[in-house]
This record gives sequence, structure tokens and C-alpha cells, in this order.
Amino acid sequence: MPTFKDKVRQNPNNVNAGLLTYPVLMSADILIHRGVKVPVGKDQEQHLEMARNFAGRFNSRYGELFPEPMAFNYGDNLIKIPSLDGAGKMSKSENEMSTLYLADTDELIRKKVMRAKTDSGPTEPGTPMPDYIENLFLLMKLVSAPDTVKFFEDAYNGASIRYGDMKKQMAEDMVNFIAPIREKAKAIQEDSEYLQKVLKQGAEKARESASKTIAEARRLIGIHYY
Repeated sequence: MPTFKDKVRQNPNNVNAGLLTYPVLMSADILIHRGVKVPVGKDQEQHLEMARNFAGRFNSRYGELFPEPMAFNYGDNLIKIPSLDGAGKMSKSENEMSTLYLADTDELIRKKVMRAKTDSGPTEPGTPMPDYIENLFLLMKLVSAPDTVKFFEDAYNGASIRYGDMKKQMAEDMVNFIAPIREKAKAIQEDSEYLQKVLKQGAEKARESASKTIAEARRLIGIHYY
């Protein structure tokens, strides 16, 4: 699996049981609530495929219990957010200066974006984009207006792009995108009464859902003890 390979590459001396069994844990988290629509990115597709395999195997052996979970988002395709250094995806466990966090300050967002990997630019019109430049355009498409993206695409295709200008524009658009989310999260974090209420309600709801699934699974297997 790509995620397993990435982790092994990052930590070749720490390939442990937790890493190997993670897809099983993820499947259990989904199946215990009989989840159907799972909000994940492109890199989690294979994990969901394993969850479907586990669900199908149980259903075929013991009887129908688990629906087959499917990846879900509000667009047409699953996405993978690229890292600012062009090496893999944005990840909380990799290079923090190449990853934008929803808790980052405006200035830190600008600093990270301005440090994103670029080069001296195309030397002639129609030059193919290197992966790390294509990554920048993918990020820009997520937060910038279509006409802004087109302006810089035309500049690249015409071999007149100035990456400094592009990164400044993307940094401001990224700030405008992330800032409201950060402020909303901060307001919620400061409301301890509300947080405790939500945590309690969520735990009760999850416990009830999980208990029903486990009871039905035990009944179908034939190990329903009293």
C-alpha cells in the first residue's frame, strides 16, 4: 500500500506491528458503526478497499451485517493535497514547513508558501511543468479564483511567469481560505462547556452504535454469550 511504503521510506528502522495492522484498525473504526460514506483523500482508497474486503468476507461467512464503505467527498474525484516541497502529500507527520496546518498564523502561512520549491522558470513557451511546479498550481486551484489561476498558467505557458508573484498571490489566497477556519476552531476550543457536551454526546452515540453492531456480529457468529 502507498501509505505503508511511505512510512517505511521515512522510518526504515521502525517497521512495527502497529504500522502493519493500521488498515485493520481503520477498518474496524468504520465497520463497527456500519459506515457507508467515508470522507477520505485519494491516498486512503486502498485502505477502504481492505475494509470492503473484510466486510464482504464476514457477510459471506456469517450473514449480511456490514455495508461496503465507499470513499466520499463533495467533488467528482478524490484528491491528494501535494506538499509544498513537491515531495509527496501534505502530512502532519512529515516536514512541517512543507505542510499548511489549519492552526497556522497568517504570517506562518505566507512564510511556508514563499519557501515552496520553484526554479528559474521555463525558458521557452510550452515547456512541460516539473512536478513541483504542477503541485503549486494544484494548490492554487484549491484556493484562488479561476481567472487568477489562468493568469499564471498563461504566464507559465508563455515563459514569462514570475514565481515570486505567483507565490505571493497564492499565500494571500491561502490566508483568506484558512483564517476563518482557524478562528472558528479557536472559538470552539475556548468554549469548554460546549466541548464537554459534544464529547459526551458523541461518546454516547458511538457506544450505542458500536454495541448494536458487536451484539449482532456475535449473534451471527454464534458466540452471543449471556
